Amino acid sequence: MFRHGEISTEIEKKPFVVTLAVLIISVLAAILILALSHQPLAVFAAVLLLIMAICCGLVIFGMMSDYCYIDGEKLYMHYLFKGSNIALKDIGYISLKDNVYSVFDRKENKVGTINALALGIDEILHKLNTSKVLFK
Repeated sequence: MFRHGEISTEIEKKPFVVTLAVLIISVLAAILILALSHQPLAVFAAVLLLIMAICCGLVIFGMMSDYCYIDGEKLYMHYLFKGSNIALKDIGYISLKDNVYSVFDRKENKVGTINALALGIDEILHKLNTSKVLFK
């Protein structure tokens, strides 16, 4: 779901669908509560539902903006508003800590990160391994 290339990480369907369903149900329930009742407790419940909807929207945005893919001989990484890329031959090494792969260039500057739990990460790692990238 939402692949960015032939070798790409993607969003898992179940968490995405559940979060989207909670977002939709929260908004509809808040609208229904506000339309049917103007009591202070009902307004408070509607506000809580709208806060939950905002949180679900942020989680969906985070899911959709956390991806990595290889196109040709370049590794592209993206998380939230930060995107980066590096040629596979210019990767110095990759380290794993706390379920996050950190990608460093030959001068040991951190270029970007890859979510180690993302769906499709095995294809990315296989391509990096066949390109003789050093893993620490």
